[in-house]
Amino acid sequence: MHERRQDQFDKTPGLFVVPAPYSIPGIGKGLFVIGYLGNIAETTTDVFGMGFVGEGQGLFASVDELFVIPDWTYLAMTQGKMMRFGQNVYGSRGMKSEKNDFNIYVGEDFTFYNYEFVLTHFDRRIELAYGFNGGSGEFVEINDYKGELIQKLASPIEVDFTQKHLQLKLDFTDDYGDPRNGLNLRILRDSFPSVNQGAEYDSMTFALTYYLPIPEDNTLAFHYFRSDAYVSQPGNTDLESLKTTQGFYACGGIATCEAATLKSAQNQLNANKNGSSKSLGGADRLRSYPLSRYQSAHTLFYGTELRWNFSTENTKLDYLLLQDVQQALQAVFFWEQGSVAEEASQIGETIRSSYGSGIRLVTKSGSVYKFEMATGDEGAEMILFFEYPWIGLFGS
Repeated sequence: MHERRQDQFDKTPGLFVVPAPYSIPGIGKGLFVIGYLGNIAETTTDVFGMGFVGEGQGLFASVDELFVIPDWTYLAMTQGKMMRFGQNVYGSRGMKSEKNDFNIYVGEDFTFYNYEFVLTHFDRRIELAYGFNGGSGEFVEINDYKGELIQKLASPIEVDFTQKHLQLKLDFTDDYGDPRNGLNLRILRDSFPSVNQGAEYDSMTFALTYYLPIPEDNTLAFHYFRSDAYVSQPGNTDLESLKTTQGFYACGGIATCEAATLKSAQNQLNANKNGSSKSLGGADRLRSYPLSRYQSAHTLFYGTELRWNFSTENTKLDYLLLQDVQQALQAVFFWEQGSVAEEASQIGETIRSSYGSGIRLVTKSGSVYKFEMATGDEGAEMILFFEYPWIGLFGS
């Protein structure tokens, strides 16, 4: 167990605001604004918000580390609503779909919530979190991968999910927020009740990260990740019934619409039979692929990063849209591999890789602003995000 190299409840305030245009296939164009207030009112509480105007209107807001008992117990809450949203539905679960083998399902009135209660002890070395989240909305049209309309659905497809989670985190590193030496272990259990004739199942996720220090202030990070679904009660596995709920018979005989909804029904059948583990793709795992690119019942992922801190001087940042204290400027070089499968015995038969580099600004308020480029078999992705990779466990 390593000694902490700095205060684990630092109250340095932070502010970040960025407006930017967006253009999302199937959704449209507009402007979004991201805002962050860190350690407000001389506490460790952070507030984050994201608002959209234009063709994809919506708002997400979250509050983190709202301490009920100082340095011991806190709450985290997220609430969101999107007037228009989209989801990529690939031709099949697993690793065999091609890059453009997906349709964009576009929906309306999506709401999302997440609430979490966290016990933290021994200078944040042990944390136990219990939470629940869910969401609802409805898909109203199907687009091709370019965002061109295929068909408006006569009967919307309901989106409804809910889950509970319990996480244990053991952090035996030299710093909770910016580790450079030591070991971090997280074990997460998600419980999914049956919703809309879906499966009732649990998923178990195990994440282990080892930080090997390199003089003077740099580190090599090694990460192992495994997630598995365990079904207690299968859901609806009748393909004809699922074709109805996925909109096949609302396609009006249009072949491209029928093909898309048939694939979606087959994917839902596998999900109802086998459950779903954590996905690969996005800013956290397998970064050269889109969010939730690969989904199945079992997931294996591992990666390594070189984090080179070419500046570790505490420097005050005092700009109009960015106010904080710089803790480190970091160059990063990374390589990752991952695999998903419906059967645990098939894990590793097909593997995808990502590699890349980037620049990060680590601040004392707790944010990690990063710009990275990752590349893999399907091209390159740009990553702009506000925390280290391999941190998020609660996504799909």
